[in-house]
Amino acid sequence: MSDIITYNCNNKPVIKVVESFNYVINSVPESEWNYKDSLNQLQNTLLEEDNSINSSAFSNVRGTWFEWMVSIDSYNHWVENGHNLLLLNLPNISRFDSTSLYLPEIHSFVLDLRNKLESTHDIQMISSNPDYVIIDTTRLGQYFKREKITTITRESLESLDNLYKNIINKCELDDIVGYFSLKTSFRPDRRLQIAHEGSLTKAIYVHLQTRSWLMDPRGIKYFGGALKMSVADIRALKTVATHSITTVMSKPERAVDNVFTISNRDQLSEAIALMQSSILGM
Repeated sequence: MSDIITYNCNNKPVIKVVESFNYVINSVPESEWNYKDSLNQLQNTLLEEDNSINSSAFSNVRGTWFEWMVSIDSYNHWVENGHNLLLLNLPNISRFDSTSLYLPEIHSFVLDLRNKLESTHDIQMISSNPDYVIIDTTRLGQYFKREKITTITRESLESLDNLYKNIINKCELDDIVGYFSLKTSFRPDRRLQIAHEGSLTKAIYVHLQTRSWLMDPRGIKYFGGALKMSVADIRALKTVATHSITTVMSKPERAVDNVFTISNRDQLSEAIALMQSSILGM
């Protein structure tokens, strides 16, 4: 199994993320997928190959493995159930600006806001990309194939990771209906990151709504999910979206609309159903 681990110049093991994922996942029948168990199986398989791999190496790759499993299942859920809400995973903010999914004239409002904040007030509008964007495929369905993902290869994973590129500069304001942050766990710093992402994405939406003169906007939602959550996690993520308490004319709203425990496929299906209900009820 040397093809799932390589070694750097200091002879320290380096996990081959794609190869290790394919090696283990392709040996597990699809009907038996369980995210938590599969992640543990991936980790144990690598430790059997080289038990010197440290925990920090695993923490870097477990999130990627988890996202791939959820991405495959959420896409297949969209294919099999015929609904119009699709989760597309996004790359890191250093590689891609998620607001560039909007039509150029809408994206230009975001760029204008950033430039004015920086040039006039020396303020940076800093945020990370959410892990997933949730789009309504009613108008954008032509850019995606309703074909179930049945074979997991490097090519199929790369295709899945790049689906967002199909709609760069193609989304009207209400084609993007939400965002979803997925973590293996909610450490305190991750809670803050998620709350900040949710609050800022909602504030940007309101700004775009105003600049676009939308009188009856659809609104936007922000969700979180993890393999496990504590009472403290749930409580912390009930924090308010800052922009919604700046005037008595606005209704206070959460930065994060709902959070879900997602350790298996059934919990993912339930989370998708609840996200749909929340979005369609906007």
